[in-house]
Amino acid sequence: MINSQIADIFEEMADIFEVKEVKWKPAAYRKAARAIRALSQDVKTVYKKGGLDALEEISGVGESLAKKIEEFIKKGKIKEYAKLKKDVPAGFEEIISIPGMGPKKAQKLYKKLKIKSIGDLKKAVKKGKIRKLEGFGEKTEQDILEGIGLVSKRKERPLLGNILPIAQELKGKLKKKTQRIEIAGSLRRMKETVHDIDLLAIASKP
Repeated sequence: MINSQIADIFEEMADIFEVKEVKWKPAAYRKAARAIRALSQDVKTVYKKGGLDALEEISGVGESLAKKIEEFIKKGKIKEYAKLKKDVPAGFEEIISIPGMGPKKAQKLYKKLKIKSIGDLKKAVKKGKIRKLEGFGEKTEQDILEGIGLVSKRKERPLLGNILPIAQELKGKLKKKTQRIEIAGSLRRMKETVHDIDLLAIASKP
C-alpha cells in the first residue's frame, strides 16, 4: 500500500535527520508519517482529487512534504531520500529497528566499532566490545541480544503493507453477505507485522 511505503520512507528520513542532528525535521517527518499511515484512503486518491493542495490538508504535511509525496506518486521514489541513505551504513535501519537502539546509538556504534549490520552487532556483543563504550554497559549488551531475538521473530511474520490489501479485498467480497463487517486484531491496530487476518462480522441472516 502506497501510504505505508511513503510513511516508512518519511520515518527513515527522520532517523537519518536525527543522526545528522537536524533539530526540527525528525519530529516533522514522523508526524507526517503517522498521519499518512492513518489515512482512510490512499494518497494517490487524495492527490488525484485535489493535487498538492489536497495533500497539504493532511495533518503535518506542508508544501515541501506534499511535493515529496507527489514525487513518489509520479516516479516511485524520492530523490532526497536516496541521497540521505548514502550518509549512513546500509544496515542502519535494520540496527535501529532493535528495541532501545535509536539512531544516535547506532551511529556511535558505527563510528567507534564500524558496526554496519545486525551480524556485526551480534559479534561485537559476544566479544564484549559494546560494554567498553561510554554510555553502554553489560546490561546494554544483554538488552541488545534480546532485541536482536525480537527482530528475528518479527521477520517471520508478514508485513502489514503486504497483508492489509488482502484483508480489504476479503472484506469487500464478504460485505454483501453480511449486515456489517470490520477488520480486527493486529490489522485494525496497524501493527508493523501481523500473525493472521481477523474479520468481525454480523450475519445478515442469524
